Amino acid sequence: MVDVPAKEEIGHWEEDGYWWSDVVYRCNQCGETFTTKDALFVHEGDLSTCWSYTEVPGESYWVKTGQHWVVDEPAQEEQGHWEYR
Repeated sequence: MVDVPAKEEIGHWEEDGYWWSDVVYRCNQCGETFTTKDALFVHEGDLSTCWSYTEVPGESYWVKTGQHWVVDEPAQEEQGHWEYR
């Protein structure tokens, strides 16, 4: 006789990953940022107003590396007992 019916596992998927940011180049004189050194060098031009830069982290973004299953409620086997007739 079944006392407690079986129950399937309940859960959900969650992403695995990490936050990352690419390097950008910030002009030390005016503060403008550039994604490439070539663009920065064009900005610096004749070096009369802007002539140095610093590498800084750019805007952060999420890099997904996979996913994993999180169990909210574990599965339960059927429970019961034998009766003699």
